Amino acid sequence: MIKLVRIDERLIHGQVAIGWTSAVGANTILVANDEAKNDKIKAMALDLAKPSGSKLYIRSVEESGPIVEKFAGAKKAQVMVLVRTIGDALVLVENANGAIKELNVGGLKFEEGKHKLNDFISVSDEEIEQLKKISSKGVELDFRMLPHDKKETLDELLK
Repeated sequence: MIKLVRIDERLIHGQVAIGWTSAVGANTILVANDEAKNDKIKAMALDLAKPSGSKLYIRSVEESGPIVEKFAGAKKAQVMVLVRTIGDALVLVENANGAIKELNVGGLKFEEGKHKLNDFISVSDEEIEQLKKISSKGVELDFRMLPHDKKETLDELLK
């Protein structure tokens, strides 16, 4: 069962490993990230950062859609899916055949040319369009850093 799909540039870190994993009851983490899949050192670092007792899978973004679709029907696996970018999330949503119903948008740092939606999330014009496309596919967007934070929508943040 898919417990959470989250965009976070840092992938696995304290907030994810402790806060989100326990809040949603995840026992499995799928990292959909091409760079981590192809870099043994990054993969090792992610493995060290995951909560003890949880399983970690690192796959490319492209191959993760069908995996998410299979996990959606799983009984034992309580899965948290992590992607690094909004573009990766869009590819994942498009390849998961409707298995993703909700998408949490977390830490996306500010860079030149991006708009601050709040203190933790900054996006480019292209990323705003990608978010709108994800939303148009029936995926509910949830903008917050931590599980206990108030959920905000894209429309609220774009005002």
